[in-house]
Amino acid sequence: MRDDDIDDTVVRRARAPRAADLADHVLGDTVIRPVPPDASASEDTLVRPTAAPRALHVPADDPAVSAPAPTTRVPSIRVGDRTLRLDRPVIVGRRPGLPRIVQGPTPELVTVPSPSGQVSSSHVLLHAEGEAAVVDDLRSTNGTVVRPAGAAPFRMPAGASNVVLTGTVVEIGDGNVIEILSPHLRIAPASGDLPPRPTWPADPPTGTPRTPRERP
Repeated sequence: MRDDDIDDTVVRRARAPRAADLADHVLGDTVIRPVPPDASASEDTLVRPTAAPRALHVPADDPAVSAPAPTTRVPSIRVGDRTLRLDRPVIVGRRPGLPRIVQGPTPELVTVPSPSGQVSSSHVLLHAEGEAAVVDDLRSTNGTVVRPAGAAPFRMPAGASNVVLTGTVVEIGDGNVIEILSPHLRIAPASGDLPPRPTWPADPPTGTPRTPRERP
């Protein structure tokens, strides 16, 4: 029977224009095919998983990362048997005390003996100015004598301040001296900060026979 023999209107589903659809046995059905990996983007849209972002790698020789933090060199002083680094101020005296107003790091207090009282309670203040040391006389009673290396000694006026270099010796009375040391000096830790020495079993004196071990 032909379509023009009847009065009804027959609507046929349009066939797919691709040749691959002509091989299907059932026309009019929707066929879903997997998209091959090499399919072009013009025919089908292939969604691939997004690759994880790579971690940012900074080379080890990058100066912004591998450069060590700059170290500040400051002088040191020796007072009696103590060696102190001037990374903070130091007040030396018979009974030193902190000033009423402290700006910056808190000064370290160093007590020295003074049987005759020539050393004032807070006699001098020492602090670093770059790689040089500065001595401030804290209005001491008997004054402060400075002996620069290779130069004539002089007495500081009360309340005066003076820059001193490596090798300078500062006298404050009663045999107490303060020696200015190099800023390149490496200070070893105090004996109280060191771990105790290991105790090893003492060897027997020479010629003393050892006790033979018993065989099992």
